[in-house]
Amino acid sequence: MMQSAVALKAPFAAEPALEAARQLFSPDTPSSVRTEPVPSKAESPIAWVEPTDNLWLFSLRNFGLTLMTFGVYHFWGRAEARRRTTNSVRVNGQPLDHTGTGLEAFISFAIGALIAICLTSVFVAMMKQSSGGIEGVRQIRWQRLSISLPLLFLLGSVVYRRRQHILRRTWLSGQRFDLSGHAWGYAWRHFWSAFLVPLTLGWAAPWRASRLEAVKIREMHFGSTRFHAEPNLKPLYKAFALLWFGGGFLYFATLIVLSLNIGPQLLASIQGLTLQPLSDAEIARRGLTIFALGCTPLLMFTLVYRKAWLEHQLSSVAFDGGRLRLDMPLTGYLWLVISNAALKVGSLGAFAPVAEARTMRYMIDHIRVDGRLDLRVAKVTG
Repeated sequence: MMQSAVALKAPFAAEPALEAARQLFSPDTPSSVRTEPVPSKAESPIAWVEPTDNLWLFSLRNFGLTLMTFGVYHFWGRAEARRRTTNSVRVNGQPLDHTGTGLEAFISFAIGALIAICLTSVFVAMMKQSSGGIEGVRQIRWQRLSISLPLLFLLGSVVYRRRQHILRRTWLSGQRFDLSGHAWGYAWRHFWSAFLVPLTLGWAAPWRASRLEAVKIREMHFGSTRFHAEPNLKPLYKAFALLWFGGGFLYFATLIVLSLNIGPQLLASIQGLTLQPLSDAEIARRGLTIFALGCTPLLMFTLVYRKAWLEHQLSSVAFDGGRLRLDMPLTGYLWLVISNAALKVGSLGAFAPVAEARTMRYMIDHIRVDGRLDLRVAKVTG
């Protein structure tokens, strides 16, 4: 009886003629359970194996089909790219299998677009009914709150459900991951904690992000394996302090340098609400140069914080017998992000799947497991 139940995990795996039907009616069941051994060079229980298909040609094909279908194929191409990237990750010698479909992504996008259109229409209708003068301005402010506050609450639900969807479409050895909590409970935490960020001038943001991530980690499970969160906020706050103080210094320094070089023209442009005073080629060149010099270090500070957040996110995942650790060299990470950005911009987005695969490979190569990674498949009884 147990063997029969296990066999039902992938009922059409050995029937090629029924594969198309399986993809339509059973999108959350993995097409097959492969058991390739981990290459000898991989010492970690989590390893990366290069895809057998050429991702460069695959990306060009997706880009061409997306253009031919006026963007509609983007959802199917992205789902296939995620499947190939996920399948390149090996856990204890077994490949991860992603079973999400483009149709699911398209339906989610259509629902989100419909909600956005409805809310925008309601807001426009409320603005048309507003009175003029100061009273009208006050009415618009309250109308914005009546729209933005529900949206903030719904955003928390969307974030939780997206993680839940990804986990439920990720399989390993015939067992899928899952997130067993409640989206509305997470949405409430996401809602009330958002007000702490402006009240603390941003300093509550790392704590808030860590607490929300810990909720999702504690509610994640794989078979009989439960996960728990062990966050360490100290490295995250070090990176945030660099961004906060460095960003503030660069902001005021840039304003001072701009005022010393093109102050009169900049003031005239602000007072007249026109770019005419800045249209002179020399003035524009000086202004853009100063702005670029101020933004470049700020971008680096932002990437440092982003790196710290990714490391914090994965290093917070713990389980019985061990935990994950992610430690990426700063120079290597900066080069990865900058080269990926150049790859995407230079190809007009065509090579985005290649960039995503490079990011995943880099992170997997720098993950280590402290202890023993033993993901136990749930026993089937009956």
